[in-house]
Amino acid sequence: MDKIAKALNKALKEREENTRTDTGPDRDSIKSEQKKSAGRPALTAVDGHMRDKKVSPPVKSEEARKAPVDTGLSPELSIDPKLVVYHEPESLAAEHFKLLRSRIMHPSDGKEIRTIMVTSAMDNAGKTMVACNLALSIAQSIDPYALLIDADIRRSSVHKMFGIEPESGLTDYLLDREALRKCLVKPAVSKLTLLPAGGNVDNPSEIITSSRMSNLIDEAKTRYEDRFIIIDTPPVNLASETVDLAKLVDTVLFVVRCGGSSKPLMEQAINRIGKEKIMGIVFNAYERPSGKYGYYKLANHYYS
Repeated sequence: MDKIAKALNKALKEREENTRTDTGPDRDSIKSEQKKSAGRPALTAVDGHMRDKKVSPPVKSEEARKAPVDTGLSPELSIDPKLVVYHEPESLAAEHFKLLRSRIMHPSDGKEIRTIMVTSAMDNAGKTMVACNLALSIAQSIDPYALLIDADIRRSSVHKMFGIEPESGLTDYLLDREALRKCLVKPAVSKLTLLPAGGNVDNPSEIITSSRMSNLIDEAKTRYEDRFIIIDTPPVNLASETVDLAKLVDTVLFVVRCGGSSKPLMEQAINRIGKEKIMGIVFNAYERPSGKYGYYKLANHYYS
C-alpha cells in the first residue's frame, strides 16, 4: 500500500508541474504575436469573396441555382474569331458587311427588305459566317434590331459562332414544346437576338415548311418595324426546305466560296430559287489584287 500511495503522490505532483508550465504560450510569445498582427485587417468576407477567414457560403435559392453562372470570362473569348464585325469593327472586312447592310436597309429600287435568307449551293461556302456578321452589323447600326434565326437544323452552327449552348430553339417552338420567348437567346451584343436551331428532329423538311414557321416569319416581320430578320438555311442543293423558305422572305443572299464552288451546282441552285428572288452573290474568301484574302465581295450579277 505504501508503494501505491507513493506512486499516486508522485503522479499528482508531476501533473501539477505540467499544469503550471504547459498552459499555453508565455507572455513574450503573446506579445510577439500581437506585434505581428498589428495593422492586419480584420478577417472578414469582402465583396462576396472569402479572404483569410473560412466562412460557409450562403445557401442559394432555387432561382439562384437555375440562373446562368457568371464565369468571369470575357465574351471575346467565346465568340468565334470569324465574326469580324464583333472583334474588328473597324477592319476592311467589317466595312464590307456595313456596305452589305446599307444595300439591304436602303435598296436602290426602294422596295422594303426586312427578311433576308442566307444560303449557298453546297457546304463549306461560309454562309453561316456571312449570316452572323450581317446580323451583327445590323445590330450595331443606330436604330434597327436584328433577329438571327438558325433554320439549318440538320447542321446548326449559329450558336457555336456565338459561344452559347442553348437548351431549346426553333424546332422546340415549331413542335409546340416550348414558348417562343423561352427559345430566344440574348448574346453579348446589344440589339441582337438569336433563335437557335433547337433539338434534332426526324423530319426537318416538314417542320421547317410548316404553317407555324410561316407564321413565325410573318409575326417577326410585322410586330416590330425596326427589326430585320436574317435566316441561315441549309444549302439549296442539299435540303428541299430551303426553296420553300425562299418564298417566305423578301430577298436571298447567295454565298459562294471563291475557288471552292462548282459552276453547274451554282447554276442549279440559283435556278431552283429564282434569279428574281436573289439580291446578289456574296463572294467569300476572294483574293484581292494585293494578294491578300478578304471575307467577301458582293456582286449583283450571276453566272452566265
